Amino acid sequence: MGLLLLASLAGTSCGTSRAELPPSSGSVAHRGGVLRLTFEAPHCLDPAEVDSVYDSLPVGQIFSGLVALDPGLNVVPALADTWTISRDGRIYTFHLREGVRFHDGTALTAADVAFTIRRLLAPSRPKRSIGASYLLVVQGAQAFMAGRARELPGVVVVDPSRVEIRLDRPYLSFLEVLAMVDLRIVPRRALEAGGEAAFRKRPIGTGPFRFESMSKAELRLTANREYYAGAPYLDEVVIRFPDPKERDNGNGRFMRRETDIVEPSPELIDAMQKDPTIAFHRYQELSLSFLGFQTGIPVIADERVRQAIAHAIDRKALAELSSVTRREATGILPPGLPGYSPAPKALDHDPAESRRLLAEAGHAGGRGIPPIVAYATVAGNLTLSRTYELLRAELAAVGLTLVVREVSWSDLNARIEDATAPAFQLGWVADLPDPDSFLRTLFEPGGSANYFGFLDAQTARSLERGAQETNPLERARIYRELEKTILDKAPLIPLFHTVGMIASRTTVHGFKPGPMGIGAVDLGKVWIAPTGGAS
Repeated sequence: MGLLLLASLAGTSCGTSRAELPPSSGSVAHRGGVLRLTFEAPHCLDPAEVDSVYDSLPVGQIFSGLVALDPGLNVVPALADTWTISRDGRIYTFHLREGVRFHDGTALTAADVAFTIRRLLAPSRPKRSIGASYLLVVQGAQAFMAGRARELPGVVVVDPSRVEIRLDRPYLSFLEVLAMVDLRIVPRRALEAGGEAAFRKRPIGTGPFRFESMSKAELRLTANREYYAGAPYLDEVVIRFPDPKERDNGNGRFMRRETDIVEPSPELIDAMQKDPTIAFHRYQELSLSFLGFQTGIPVIADERVRQAIAHAIDRKALAELSSVTRREATGILPPGLPGYSPAPKALDHDPAESRRLLAEAGHAGGRGIPPIVAYATVAGNLTLSRTYELLRAELAAVGLTLVVREVSWSDLNARIEDATAPAFQLGWVADLPDPDSFLRTLFEPGGSANYFGFLDAQTARSLERGAQETNPLERARIYRELEKTILDKAPLIPLFHTVGMIASRTTVHGFKPGPMGIGAVDLGKVWIAPTGGAS
């Protein structure tokens, strides 16, 4: 989501919803109104620096890519109206739509596309985005990013409306890569004239909404009436940031009708279902909640200790804490993702094996192992609190002490980035519908999202084999074997997959979350009925 880190173990819970889809059928779209929701504050609004779902949602409204994914994960035209792919799968030629303009009025050209790709790969970038690692398949990208070459021969501006991207080898999901938030097109002239710092403060894109303002309390986006796909119905989108004092992830504001959309807390579902002004949207999310480790720190560096922790955790019990919206994780890849298999791959719940491994490692009964400190987001609901309690109890049963330190999302993100969290809980949402979005992104040696310090030569070789394989069945086999290999080494422990759920006012229409989660929703198609609720 780029890198989409969903920092919530809750997974939300519900019974059978009264209405699972917005009541759009038979309604005439209405223009005007303000959509209000509560969401964590983005750390940036620049596609090149996106690293969480909280960045992805607003960035996805401000910027557009060459192509996009619809809710069914099909690649559809966006800034490019047509494209061709050579027979050998190595040359992509895109034709840009006519008349597209950035929010500052400048016309979109192929030079902006080339600039966007070069900017992601520039050797001067202080931090690599996930998108940059996928672009290494472009001809000359590795030498360019390493500073060994001044030119990027794999990206060619054919004329103002056509750009050609040449690959060193075929990559089956390259179109999906170009739909990532990281690859949203930025304006060359504005960045070169104003500089990076000014652009981060006032981002300029071609998306359905323009950046208006951001404070410590909220972000405001206004409609782009010149949007190439048609002016959005809404006048404005207001993203209000959570109040740390409330600790309810915005549910209180929603219940007071101060906002229109929320990820509901399980304990409020029954009350929401009785409210005729609330509808529910449920979807299978391509996500995994996991407990990760810094594999280089003392004690945890011992693979047997990590395996012992994995065997101590009962994933079935974790899923049953919210049975409607959690699915037991049998591995890393979520249901619905290419390469997924329901066959068990994760280390099974076996406390006796956990104790045996600890004894083999010289820590019988947990002796000599200090408390394992895991950083996680602040519990915003009862289900999340119970999840932490269950994890602590399961580890205590084999002689280990788990200390869960609850911090804000921004603090958690910083600790993971700085490698100062010995253990951490995260939810990972796919940034493209491909196994690489989990296996390559998280475990590539030296990768920007390898938060575990996991360096394994066998994994690196298998990732390269998977990336180069063009037979989908053989590629799936490679990734299933790789998934099992990684889980046996236990740099992370799968907890559960999430079935997403979002509540909205029945006045909200056209809101269609899909497998990529709320961070990928297109708010340009959302509209609010003028009557029937708070809008």
